Amino acid sequence: MPAGLNSRQKMEATMIPLSKDVAALIGDWAEAVENRSLLHEKYALPKIWGEPPGGNLDAAGRWSVLRIVSRGSELLKEDAKRLRREAGGRNTRPDVADRKERETGIAEKMSVVARIDLKLAPSANSNTRNLLSDIARSFDGHVVTFEATLGARMMVNLAGGVIENAGIALDRCFGLPFIPGSAVKGISRNQALWEIHEAAAEKKPSLLRLAMLLFGYGGHDLKDNLAWAVGSEAAAKAIAAELGATELKGYACFLPAYPSTPPTLVVDMVNPHYPQYYSGRRQNATDDESPVPNYFPAVEAGSSFGFAVVLNRVPDFTDIKADALLAQAKAWLQSAVTRKGVGAKTAAGYGWFELGTASANQGVSPVTPASNTTAAPPSPTASPTDALIQKWRGKLATNGNFPAALPEMAALVDDTELRRAFESVIPEQERRRNRKVSPYWQSFTSGKHAEAGKRILARLKFTLT
Repeated sequence: MPAGLNSRQKMEATMIPLSKDVAALIGDWAEAVENRSLLHEKYALPKIWGEPPGGNLDAAGRWSVLRIVSRGSELLKEDAKRLRREAGGRNTRPDVADRKERETGIAEKMSVVARIDLKLAPSANSNTRNLLSDIARSFDGHVVTFEATLGARMMVNLAGGVIENAGIALDRCFGLPFIPGSAVKGISRNQALWEIHEAAAEKKPSLLRLAMLLFGYGGHDLKDNLAWAVGSEAAAKAIAAELGATELKGYACFLPAYPSTPPTLVVDMVNPHYPQYYSGRRQNATDDESPVPNYFPAVEAGSSFGFAVVLNRVPDFTDIKADALLAQAKAWLQSAVTRKGVGAKTAAGYGWFELGTASANQGVSPVTPASNTTAAPPSPTASPTDALIQKWRGKLATNGNFPAALPEMAALVDDTELRRAFESVIPEQERRRNRKVSPYWQSFTSGKHAEAGKRILARLKFTLT
C-alpha cells in the first residue's frame, strides 16, 4: 500500500482482499483484470471487508455484478455521481454525508475496469461454429448438432457464484457465458420424462427405454422419477431387466453449449416488496415494508448458442440403432430449450430459445434459417399457436392474465397445438402440482374464464387430483 494515504484511502485500498504481489500486478481494485469470469469469481467486492463495524456496504453485490456486464462502467459512474450529489444535499446529516462520500469513492474505483479485447468474442464464436463442424465430421453418424437463439434473457448458475444468488456460468478462457453440459443434459432428461409421463400408455415403455439408454440411470431412479414417468415401479424395473442392468451409464454425452454469436451481458433484478413476510418474520404482508432489490447478471436475448449430443458408444441391441437414439435425443433437447427454457426463472419467461441463429451483426434480430442439422425454424408468418406462445410465455406464472389468456388458448382448434401451447405457457411446476385445492388451478376453473379453463383441461385430458 503506498505511503501517505489518509484513513479513507487506506480503507478503500483494502476493500477487495488481495496479497501485496497480486495487488501490484492487477491493482488494488483488480482494475487490470480483463477476464470477466476471473473478475466475478475471484475479485468480487465483499459487503463488509474494510468497513467500520456495522457499516455494511449494501451496494457491494450490485457493483460487483455491474463490473462484468455491458455498460457496467458507465452505470457505476452514474452511481458515483448520484451518491456525491446526495452527500452534498442541504438536509443530509453529517454521518450520512460521510458514508455517501465514502461510497462515492468506492463506486468510482469500481468503475475502472480493463477493456475487453473486442476480437475475443468473435474468435470464441468462430471456435464454437468450428467445433460443431469438426465433431460432425469426426463422429459422423454418432452426433447431432444445432444452433438456437435466445428469445428472452437467460440466467445459468445463478446460485453457484461467490455472490449470493448472483452467479453466472462464464468461460474461464474468454469470460463469455456458456451453458454447462450438466444443464443441457438435465433439461433434456426432464423434458423426456415429462413427455413419457404424458404419452399414450402403449408408447411409454419404448420411449422410456430410449431415455434410459440415453441418460443412464441408477437403482433409485427406478423407484422414483422413472417410475413416475412410465406409471409404475414395476414397469421401470421390467425395462431395466430388458436392458440387463440395474444401473447404467448413459450412451449420450451432452456437450456444453457455447455462444456462436457475440453475447451481451446485462444486469437484471428482482425486487421483493415484503422481505420480512417472505422470511417469516411477519405474519402478514403489509405495505410499510421496504423493498430489497436483488441484482444478478443475465445473458441478453438475441445471443445464439451451439448444442451438440454425441454417442459415446453404440447399444448392442438389434432393434435400436444409433440414428434412432440421436434423433430422439435431439427432439427432446430441442423441445426442452424451446418449450421449457434453460437456467433459472424459466417459469417467469427466462431462458427460452428459438431454433436457428441470429445475425452476429444485428444483435436481437429475426431468427434466420439454421444449418441442415437443425429442424426448420418458424416461418416468417407465425401460426396462431406460435403467436399465442410468444404473447403469453412467462406471463401465466400467476392467475392475473387468465381472463385474457385462457379464452385465446381454448380457441385453438387442433388438440395437438393446444397441448403445445399449454405446455409452453403454463409453468411446469404448476402442471406437476395439479391439485384441485391449489389456488392456481382453482383460479383456472373459476370466474368469467371458467368455461374456457375447464374446456382446455377436458380436451387435454388433464385431470386435477
